[in-house]
This record gives sequence, C-alpha cells and structure tokens, in this order.
Amino acid sequence: MCVSKILISAVSSVLVFGVLNTAQAQSSAQFDSQRQQKYTYSTFSAMSSPVVLPMDGKTDRADWLTGLDVSLADKIFPHAHLDTVFGTSTGDQGDLAAGHHDPIRDEGITFQNIEFSLSGRLDDYNEFFVTYAGAVGRGNKFDPIFEEAFWKFKNIPGGFELRLGRVYNRFGIQNTYHPHGFDWVDQYLVNTRMLGDDSLTTLGVELTWLAPLPWLSQFDFAFGKPPSHEGHDHAHEHEDEHEHEEDHGPRYAAEESYFSDNSEALVLNWTNVYNYNDFHQFRLGASGAWGDNASGYRSSIYGGHFEYQWRENGFDPGGSYFRIRSEAMFNRFRVEDELVDGRAPETQQDFGCYLSLLYGLPNNVELGLRGEYVAGNTETEQDARFRVSPGVTWYANSARTLRLRLQYNCDHSNARGTDHAIWAQMSLAWGGPEVR
Repeated sequence: MCVSKILISAVSSVLVFGVLNTAQAQSSAQFDSQRQQKYTYSTFSAMSSPVVLPMDGKTDRADWLTGLDVSLADKIFPHAHLDTVFGTSTGDQGDLAAGHHDPIRDEGITFQNIEFSLSGRLDDYNEFFVTYAGAVGRGNKFDPIFEEAFWKFKNIPGGFELRLGRVYNRFGIQNTYHPHGFDWVDQYLVNTRMLGDDSLTTLGVELTWLAPLPWLSQFDFAFGKPPSHEGHDHAHEHEDEHEHEEDHGPRYAAEESYFSDNSEALVLNWTNVYNYNDFHQFRLGASGAWGDNASGYRSSIYGGHFEYQWRENGFDPGGSYFRIRSEAMFNRFRVEDELVDGRAPETQQDFGCYLSLLYGLPNNVELGLRGEYVAGNTETEQDARFRVSPGVTWYANSARTLRLRLQYNCDHSNARGTDHAIWAQMSLAWGGPEVR
C-alpha cells in the first residue's frame, strides 16, 4: 500500500512539475548579470548539473512552487530535499552499498536522504548554512545529524573567505556535494574508500584565498577535528561483511585508517577554473589531507581532479551540454597490527579513480556513463572493485526541482565476483542554490 501511494504521488508530481515550467529561473536578465559577473559562477555550487543559475538564489520574484527566491526578509532561504530509490541487485545490497546514502534494500524503497536546510545571506560579508539530514536504514530507523553548520565571512580584503563550524571540506569535487547534488544514484567508490561513507568533514576553520590571476584560482586551507562517526548508524550497511570477519580478520583494519575525532586534521585544496570562452570551461586541481587515525598513527590522502564542460548556448539558457569529470585518489596509512601484539605496523596504501560522462539534451533529458575502480589491499582485506554504470535522468522542469533517474550497475570485485543492480530514483528539491 505504501509503495502504491508513493508511486501515485510521484506520477502526480511529474505531471504537475512538467506543466509548470519556471521560465523566470532562466530569464535573459539573469544571464546578462552572469556575463557581467554580478553573480559568481561558484565552483562549489550545490547544484552539480551544468545549469547556470544565480548563485545567490534570487530570481525576478519568489516562486513558491519550486522555492526559488522564497525567503524570510530576503535574508534567510529555506531548502528541503527528498531522495528515494527503488530497485534490486543480484547480491546482498548491504555488501554492495559503500556510501551512507547508497541504496541498501535489495527490494523495496530506500529513503536515501531526507534533508532540511537554511541558507543565510545577511549582507555582503556574512552568510551561514545549516543542514539537518539523514537516511532511513534497513531497520526503518531515521538517523539524522547536522551534516553541516557553518558561518561564512566573505569579501575579506585580499581575496579571502572564511568558514567557521562544521563543513564538508573542499577536497576535490564530489566531497562538497550532498546527496541531492549527486549525478548518480550512489556515491563514487573512491570517495567512500578514501574519505569514508560520508564526506570528509572537519569541525573548525576553513580559509579560502582567490589568487589575483586572470582565471579563477582558489586555495583552501582547513584545520579542525573530524566529527565523531557515531552520528550516523552505519552498522546495518555492513553486517554481512563483519560476519565474514569473525573467523579471521585482516592484519590491518581499514576502518582504523580514517581520521580520529580525538585529533586534528589538515585539508588543503587547489582548484583552477578557466573559461576558454562562453562555451568551454576547464577545471583542474589537487588536494591533500593529513591527520592521526583511530590507531594513533598517521594517515595521508592525496587527490587530483579534472573537469571539462561544454554548453551549446554558452551562458544563454537552453541547448545541449556535455561534461566529463574525473578524480583520482591515493592514500597511505599505518594502523595497529591485529594479529601480532607489539609488531611494528607496515605502511599500507590504496588507489582509486572514477570517470563520469554526462550529455544533456534540450528536452531536459541527461544521458550518463560512469566507470570506477579501486585497487584494494590484501593486508587490509579491501577488495579490488570495478563498476560501470550507464544512466538516464529526466528533469521535469527548468529549475530541476524534480528529477527521475534510471541507473544500471555492473559491479565486479575479487571478493564477490560480478553483481548487477538496477535502480529507479525520484528526487524532489525545494529552494534555490545553497550557501557553499
């Protein structure tokens, strides 16, 4: 009965949003302002799709249907997001799921993300963002936390910005996105392998500097404590995996390599965005993170990222677009030897990468192909894994507040062999771009 109600509701939403197209979200005045740099094309916009929207969330007038420019005193902008997925896999999805918001039900609906947030744009110097979100696990338990809560000081002389609080660190590209901004139903394998089943996060300070160069060259320096992993209930996602390990565990426990909440972590990021012209944009950068892990030893993570975007109409609305995005990460760590007490641990390492291709059509259909690889490590019993995912997404309106996505995964690992999965996702969004 519940499934029927949800499907009926989804179909009704498609009909409503498909008819009520918010044209003002892509008005000509907006794009004129974009060209004049009245609005900044944010590298770290919460809207990952290559659609030009005013980054302060403002349109010509408030649209209560989509939430664009709905605010309290033109200062505080609310957001709400719901991501649900239905599908099945040939393997145990509890083993296949890697990220906290990944589908976890072999059959039935997974509520991947229920999120409420506020963006504050108080003046030219002060902004804030707070988001309360969580997923519904196998035990039908909703386990939300404040995933981000920070105050942002911007337009500081010298090209600086400062974020204070709990932030998703600017490490590469994908790490800054919440689930409603994902290009795929599930999180990239390399991000979960290197950074954890949630995004790399610190509770502290993050300083950003925009270098005085002809292109956007941004340096980010974050220092703080990683928050406790107890905020989310992860046990249900890996129950079967732990059952396997009762007989003989790995020499080195990979989960011990994540940064400890008892010590500080340092995160550095460098990103360059170059607009060759109105139609071609390139992004290139590197990242690094260092800190003590749960075993009291040192963990280091290094990453590189690249992106190319082409828009048929440049900064003008409509037209086709193409985007290629890739990230690669490499880590080194030492953790306690689980088999021999007092034995000096050896340095372990792992590697992973992904390549994501998206092609958007003028009718709001987006075609995608993703390839991913993580190398694995025999000493930590992390499996080598390769996954290929074709997908198609349909956006019901220009503001992209409703999307329907269909995705297939062909997933091969040296531990489980080959598995197949098919997922149908519905995502609802209300509100404009978030403060990032």
